[in-house]
Amino acid sequence: MLPTEYPRDQKALTVSEAAALFDRSASWVRDEIAGGRLKTLHPAGQRPVRVTETSVKALQRFILERSRATEGKQLPVLRLVVDNTK
Repeated sequence: MLPTEYPRDQKALTVSEAAALFDRSASWVRDEIAGGRLKTLHPAGQRPVRVTETSVKALQRFILERSRATEGKQLPVLRLVVDNTK
C-alpha cells in the first residue's frame, strides 16, 4: 500500500464527533492526534480530518483503565505557602 492510499472501508469519525464521545473540545482531540494517541484516516493537512474508530476505542479503554487504577487513591494536594513577613 502506498503512503497516500488508505482503506476506504475503515470506519472514521470527524474531530467534532470524537470530541463529543470523549466529552472534550475539538482542540483536545487535535492535541491527541498530534500526540499520536489518535490516528487519522488520511495524510496530515488533508481536510476534513477523520479519526479512526479503532484508535478512539483504544483511547477510551486506556482512559477507563487509568481512571480505575486511580480509583480510591488519594490524589496529592498542592499547597501554596507565602511568607509575607519580610
